[in-house]
Amino acid sequence: MVISANLDGTDVYSMTQGSNSRMAKNRLDDRDHLKWLNKTEGRKVPILGDMLFRFYRICPRYLRKLVVRTLMRLEGGGLYSVTVRRILHTYHDIEVGMYTGLLAAIRGGLPPGTKIGRYTSINASVKMFGASHPTNTRSSHALFYNPKFGYAKHDLLNRTRPTIGNDVFIGHNTIITNRVASIGDGAYIGAGSVVTKDVPPYALVGGNPARIIRYRFSKETITELLRERWWEASIDELMLDLRRFQVPLEDDEVNH
Repeated sequence: MVISANLDGTDVYSMTQGSNSRMAKNRLDDRDHLKWLNKTEGRKVPILGDMLFRFYRICPRYLRKLVVRTLMRLEGGGLYSVTVRRILHTYHDIEVGMYTGLLAAIRGGLPPGTKIGRYTSINASVKMFGASHPTNTRSSHALFYNPKFGYAKHDLLNRTRPTIGNDVFIGHNTIITNRVASIGDGAYIGAGSVVTKDVPPYALVGGNPARIIRYRFSKETITELLRERWWEASIDELMLDLRRFQVPLEDDEVNH
């Protein structure tokens, strides 16, 4: 069952080739792709977590906020909470991978059908739209096309079900329009951007409308990172070699 109410409320860019890769040697072994629910990851409060999950479905909206805040506190915050992820998936049709922040989803910034990968950083102020008001009908008002108001018998709009990859960064006050269906792994979207097109893996984009400024790495390094799929490992596994994530792959010092 999906409850559409908020908790609070193709053109693809072309890729350019950069400098030669200097990837660090110790790589993760290839592994079968596993969903986070199939791994022993995250934190879940036994018994009470299940009770609050069921209570969320029937409680008033103002109590929903309290339920989510309580679960976030008990389960170590948005990066780790298993039960809040269950709530988002079951009642709001939003799937969020482990170690990805939840505030944008909790505050209603993401449309139903959104799927987000692991280790992704999304600012709480990000707003993503699954649809827009029609421009070629007599009126653009939602009363005439959205059945939730009780007049239209079915939704006249084709709503996007966007996918955001793993290890993506989306900065403060970014707006992502309904024309965007995919943001690739490793993409970096600067603060205040208005994204109107799909973003390829490891592209650094910004502006209004957003455009590719550059790629984070050379084509060879991007290919290797996508093959490696390091984000499928748990945080405990990755922390065994923390240094690998603290040194530049192709430069002499860390850029930001």
